[in-house]
Amino acid sequence: MTFLRLFPLRFVLFPGMPVSVQVFEPRYLTLVEECLQSGEPFGISLIERGHEVGGSATPHLVGCTAEIEDVAPLGDGRLALSACGGRRFRITRLIHDHPYLAADVEYPVDEVTEPSATLLQRTASNYEQLIRLRHTIEGSWAREIAVPSAPGTLADAIGAAGLEALDTDRLQQLLETLDIHRRLERAADLLTTLLETTHQRAAQAVADRWGTIEHTN
Repeated sequence: MTFLRLFPLRFVLFPGMPVSVQVFEPRYLTLVEECLQSGEPFGISLIERGHEVGGSATPHLVGCTAEIEDVAPLGDGRLALSACGGRRFRITRLIHDHPYLAADVEYPVDEVTEPSATLLQRTASNYEQLIRLRHTIEGSWAREIAVPSAPGTLADAIGAAGLEALDTDRLQQLLETLDIHRRLERAADLLTTLLETTHQRAAQAVADRWGTIEHTN
């Protein structure tokens, strides 16, 4: 088992996903200081019950480590923290002996079951379409879109892309799925929902920009 400091939050972190957090509570300032001193990551887990600020929280048992990349003071004792999702963990025992919540964790191994080439190709194509639609919304453009080739990594990228648009319970279910084939299937279902809403937002963005509704692909 491995000791891991925990930062329960109201979102799901996926491996490879960037995250920015403002840290101001004394317990989490201590957590960040200790992580910087030790060079260790901390764990982000979706809150199952309780409060994000000012009280206790019970996290879901499966979360993702966060590797600290940058910390900048904001004044008034607050910190702007930038990190990146590392790997899945599963809590085996919660520890309440520190100012912050901590846990003994294990790091589960993915179950490598290869998805069909058709599923992988279709999902990769839809993911690229999603990113291009988001460029349309932002008024930007990219010649090349980086699409993960590994099915597990692609599924995690889809989960990260759905952070602001999808129900956290569905994202948590995706995070907890270790079977690669099943994870990609679930991610493909989430991607269908994402594409529907993003198509609408992209069409509206074009209308706002040019005065007419256009279909975007």
